[in-house]
Amino acid sequence: MDRNRLTTGRRTLLLGAGALGLSGCGTVGLPFGGGGSAPTIRGLDRLPLSQTVLNRFVTDRRIPGVTLGVRTPDGQKVFLQAGTLDFNVFNRVGPDSLFRIFSMTKLITGAAAALLIEDGRLTLDTPVADIVPEFAGLKVATNPERGLAGRAARNTMTIRHLLTHTSGLSYSIAGDGPIPRAYREAGLTPGMPAGDSNQVRDLDELVRKLGELPLIAEPGSAYHYSLSLDVLGLVIQRVSGVAFPDFVQRRILNPVGMRDTVWRLRDGDAERLMQVYAFGRDGRNPPSVMPGLSAEDYSVPVTLYSGGGGLISSTRDYLDFLSMLLSDGRAGRVRVMKPETARMIHTDILPADITAEGGGYGFGGWLARPGHRRQGEFGWSGAAGTQGWIDPEKGFAATLMIQAMPYRSVDILTELRPALDADLGITRAG
Repeated sequence: MDRNRLTTGRRTLLLGAGALGLSGCGTVGLPFGGGGSAPTIRGLDRLPLSQTVLNRFVTDRRIPGVTLGVRTPDGQKVFLQAGTLDFNVFNRVGPDSLFRIFSMTKLITGAAAALLIEDGRLTLDTPVADIVPEFAGLKVATNPERGLAGRAARNTMTIRHLLTHTSGLSYSIAGDGPIPRAYREAGLTPGMPAGDSNQVRDLDELVRKLGELPLIAEPGSAYHYSLSLDVLGLVIQRVSGVAFPDFVQRRILNPVGMRDTVWRLRDGDAERLMQVYAFGRDGRNPPSVMPGLSAEDYSVPVTLYSGGGGLISSTRDYLDFLSMLLSDGRAGRVRVMKPETARMIHTDILPADITAEGGGYGFGGWLARPGHRRQGEFGWSGAAGTQGWIDPEKGFAATLMIQAMPYRSVDILTELRPALDADLGITRAG
């Protein structure tokens, strides 16, 4: 789903080879919220075809390691894993290993916005400029393929537009046109460690600089994957009166029990972070360590909290989050949100005459519309190949974690999806 196709300009030679460390057993966790209360069973006993797919990708050395978490239709949580955290180490990957989830952060930010709607402090049609006055004078590029010249926007940007990427904003990674180039030159690159770049300092500076650049399209007129969920982070911060990361921590991470979902690596956690590799487009070329995304890079203090791509998480944590949505807002014994709020998050809020990646859109994630063979499925992915989704009609949730760039350079999902359906006894039309 995710169009983040980040590439690297330089490559480090891959040295040596690590043990494959194949493993298929489930584990039991004790998170401090209610998210981990569902029974956990041996994955190899329940999902053998899925385990075979994971094993094959590791034994073929297409990835060093992979982990999968599934909340089954009967309420059990199953974890599969194969391989190691790095081609060059013996540390096995598991449900509590850490991954850069990049744009899977968007679903959590969308859920945070939904909580403010539940609180009566936002609506889908609230004008963004009412909260972000820096957007009061937005312009739309008259020819976005040729330059930055613009005219005054005719439509009002709303919260709905931010949630569905129909705001008219763009992304620094959306090609090499004038607007993406202007984003890069202005340091509008949230979701990546700052390093030595010119990246903006915080969300306030982000919206100030965005307000000075033209939109790529009229708000509400078309789907363009963008910084919309990063802007939404500032909306949440200003409406709630609480720093955006603190709001997410108090209202989502703590009650769900997501103790390993963080914006910055904690002391001692670097050894749990999986290495991210750059691969050829076919996934077969010799991979190299992706520069700028090391444990050291993710250990520096954070000032730009990216609601569109800034979180680190684990398979267990993210599955607990998805399970909460699937369970109508309840994480074990903890009520995180009202049932109607949880259902709203995976409802299509995109106008019928606009499509996003061939489907609809909910709160920060893609939705399979009626007629699709996965009708009702809701979720999103990350630039390094992570994936999370719920299927309310079939009654399950799943989280896949790998670290391979560019996006879909290692296409494990094509083989995993039918294997998982078969393991769960699910048949699909088409």
